[in-house]
Amino acid sequence: MRLFIAVNLSSQLQQLIDEFVRANAADSHGVKWIDSRQAHFTLFFLGEQSPGLVAKLSPLLGTVAARQASFTLTLGGGGAFPSWKAPRVLWLGVQAGKTNLAALAQEVSTACNQVGIPGPDRPFIPHLTLGRVKTPRARFQRERLEQGVDGGMLVEAFALMESRLTPEGPLYREVEVFRLG
Repeated sequence: MRLFIAVNLSSQLQQLIDEFVRANAADSHGVKWIDSRQAHFTLFFLGEQSPGLVAKLSPLLGTVAARQASFTLTLGGGGAFPSWKAPRVLWLGVQAGKTNLAALAQEVSTACNQVGIPGPDRPFIPHLTLGRVKTPRARFQRERLEQGVDGGMLVEAFALMESRLTPEGPLYREVEVFRLG
């Protein structure tokens, strides 16, 4: 199973992201934009794991969720990884709730470490991936992306997700949901 742990978007925020992605896709070239129905904030990518790992990890994630209170998250301006000069991933940042999301990601990372999954090799940067740049001459509206989306949500849960790669793109499925508090 190819697994990751994420905060999924509320339906209202999903709709705002859908509108934003459609507006950007209409006048861009060389960017594969996300399907807003699958948009999420990744807390930890586990990669390929055996189904037995879920049984070991699940109680630890339940403990993490029980210790965390719900929090408000609002989106901020966008950017590009690794840089605007050589963009590969286009994203929106987090404004309110950034510290809470980072703390949740750290707790999730600790739980994953306890079952033998090493932590990421780079620091956690709260962001929502919008698109992947597919050609060196990609064209998109940087100013619109930097401005971002005015929207937010109450984070009340996170989920262990399965990712299945298909020719049309990844398909995500919730394996288990962990309610905060």
